[in-house]
Amino acid sequence: MKKVVMILTLMLTSSLAFAQDTLVASPIAEPEVQEPKFTAAVDVVYPYLWRGIKYYGDKVAFQPYMAYAFTDKLSVGVWATTNFSNAADAYNEFDWSISYQISPVVKVMLSDYYWPATKNNPDWERSSYFDYSEGSAQSLDLSVLLDFSEKGVPLDFQWNTFIGGGDYKYDENGNPTTRAYSSYAEIGYTYSIDKASVDIRPFVGAAVINGGYYGVDASGKAGFTFSNVGVNIAKVFKITKNYSIPVFVRYTNNDYGVQEFDENDNLIKTERNFFSAGMTFTIK
Repeated sequence: MKKVVMILTLMLTSSLAFAQDTLVASPIAEPEVQEPKFTAAVDVVYPYLWRGIKYYGDKVAFQPYMAYAFTDKLSVGVWATTNFSNAADAYNEFDWSISYQISPVVKVMLSDYYWPATKNNPDWERSSYFDYSEGSAQSLDLSVLLDFSEKGVPLDFQWNTFIGGGDYKYDENGNPTTRAYSSYAEIGYTYSIDKASVDIRPFVGAAVINGGYYGVDASGKAGFTFSNVGVNIAKVFKITKNYSIPVFVRYTNNDYGVQEFDENDNLIKTERNFFSAGMTFTIK
């Protein structure tokens, strides 16, 4: 969930109701606008990038998600991504999350990521869904999300730490030692052009603690790296009176990038710059 939690990430907004202090009251009160308890949509993106990491081949990813708000603070959601392919370079993932809005600024979220290999990928783990052991395809991510827009500042920050699943440190022989608690941090600033319905968000994201979950350098060592530095441009296209389609284009730089090796395991190429694009189709 990535994913921004997803990855392939969910964004909830709230509105403030206000009343004007006046001696003359309106005879008919305006109805209070309520946020929907249930939301669902499908993102179509190419390619899939999560926290600056490109997941496998150049394929279109379809990412359905649903969320339900039990209260104005407590929400749960499910999210998935797939290429509808069993090829070795295809990617599938299924996540769930639960979030709680502590204050208008602070939210905490627990996310579960499950990303098994496709049937035709011989090198990737296909562990069972309930396997949280070392090397498994399951991870638990604890996140703290800050959004200062309610305070009039379009600044956001997140901190994410893996607290369970296949995230471990390894010794020089490749043997697991202790849990890595790999952690990712990101800060972004959103500049909105209201007349054009465009949001421009430059961002800086880094793997602050990295046991290898966020990749390794050319020498095979893991550590701090700026894994996700770039800018996202989003625009909403109004299709009908009641239906709009948000689209985005994004550039990101990952210092570790995607490494390509020859048949003798010699590094021959590293791709660090990535472009992606996508759109959202709201179901409800």
